[in-house]
Amino acid sequence: MKKIISALFAFALLFAFVACTPEDNNGENGEGQNDPEKLATTGEASDVTYFSATLTGFINFAFEPRDAEVGIMYDKSQSFDGAKKIAAAGLDGNNKFTVTATDLEPSTTYYFKAYFQEGTVEKYGAVKSFTTKELKIPDTVVDLGIAMTREDGTTYELYWAQSNLSTGSLCAHPEDYGEYYAWGETEPKSNYGWSSYKFGKTSSGPYSKYNTRKIFGTVDNKTVLEAEDDVAHVKLGGRWRMPTDPEWTELRAKCTWAWTTQNGVNGFLVTASNGKSIFLPAAGFRRDANLNDAGSIGAYWSSSLDKDSPYYAWFTRFHYAGVDNASYFRSDGFCIRPVFEK
Repeated sequence: MKKIISALFAFALLFAFVACTPEDNNGENGEGQNDPEKLATTGEASDVTYFSATLTGFINFAFEPRDAEVGIMYDKSQSFDGAKKIAAAGLDGNNKFTVTATDLEPSTTYYFKAYFQEGTVEKYGAVKSFTTKELKIPDTVVDLGIAMTREDGTTYELYWAQSNLSTGSLCAHPEDYGEYYAWGETEPKSNYGWSSYKFGKTSSGPYSKYNTRKIFGTVDNKTVLEAEDDVAHVKLGGRWRMPTDPEWTELRAKCTWAWTTQNGVNGFLVTASNGKSIFLPAAGFRRDANLNDAGSIGAYWSSSLDKDSPYYAWFTRFHYAGVDNASYFRSDGFCIRPVFEK
């Protein structure tokens, strides 16, 4: 929270108004809110989830400093060597401020403290802690030993669903085809083509979303489906989503793919080095009102747009002779094999 007024004026009034700090009627601020030696007081953590928490603090004088920053510092270590800061946007009537930390890890203890900073002066409240919720891995996924690295260098574990996506949940059996979805759409339909496609009515656009080239309409440079357009996330919630093209690539590279027939259904058995496997049925694809090549071809969407040709999106395709990736018209109906990220 940055304010534009003289810091000198703020400090001149600082201790003159300390005694006027409102009493804490709710007991949220702990000891020391009216202590002139403590410019910042650490509040409590609330609404703690797997990946986020709401954190509060107080500043200890009756007026709002005009050229200062207050907020919360947090870290996994009590030393705060790699701490992150979240500046508060403002104060309420009791000199309380609230921030939300959203980049947390599940089942992890974090330490936090309020801070006050004005010029070279920096004061802190007491250190407190909270622990994020334990993230339970669903019974409907398979650990194929796949770990991915994000652009920022952090890593995550990726679990693959045992079956395809149906209308509102995973299919009951690995051999079930499930429903077919156009890329970025969240409901199945009877006719798949540009005339019914959500984000554009022709292959040449204009596209209302997910476009990287002016020739096809307004450019937003969105190249991965957002949560609201990711059918796996919409239907299953939480950490479920569609796999990206790099994640499909890792699955092809790290596992052995064997064409087989399972319970009378053709498809690929995908086996990891740890011996665990998933079955991908050759469910074909839908175009217009027709189901094509069921039993001989598999077509599974990723959440990744083809940046060079935004009328296409990337998918994994296979038949008995092999498996690879390709990009094709977003309007076609392909299968969805969800993933769960930890």
